[in-house]
Amino acid sequence: MPVREFIDSKGVEWRAWEVTPDSIYPPTRGEDYLADCYQLGWVVLETKTGDRRVRLCPIPADWHQLAPNELELLLQRGERLPATAPAGRGNGSGLPAARSFRYPGGRVWTVSVIAHPTLAGVRVLRFSAGGRGVDLDEWPENWADLRDDQLIDVLRRGWPRPSEALVPGSPRRRWDDPQN
Repeated sequence: MPVREFIDSKGVEWRAWEVTPDSIYPPTRGEDYLADCYQLGWVVLETKTGDRRVRLCPIPADWHQLAPNELELLLQRGERLPATAPAGRGNGSGLPAARSFRYPGGRVWTVSVIAHPTLAGVRVLRFSAGGRGVDLDEWPENWADLRDDQLIDVLRRGWPRPSEALVPGSPRRRWDDPQN
């Protein structure tokens, strides 16, 4: 899943990424506000400061290959969304920033800061892909600015495979399984 960064004609830095139905954590899949966008996916365009955010649905063909001035034109076509909280652990009232990336095996993961599902006032960094979700209590402050390979590393460190799950002689299924 590409993440594009560009600077508009006013010097504002933007980040853009796709959100697809398979990258949405299951509890939100049935929500009505997604309507047609849920079926097709959308592109989020957000300033790096989080003060402006736009959702563009449906996903324009080859949007990730557009020149910066063409990406800027997409901002006019999209739906304006509420500003987000700063990336990291901020507890602003806006929506957290989100990123999507493709894991080496092909699965698309979405990552964002959310309220802890059971502890009031606590925030977690949630990685979600299809029916899988991984919540991290500790994460790098600059997670939204990390390269995809660095986010993959954060996910791997936060979701280690228990050693008792390894069966001697079985095929290697995860990146950190020992070689046979």
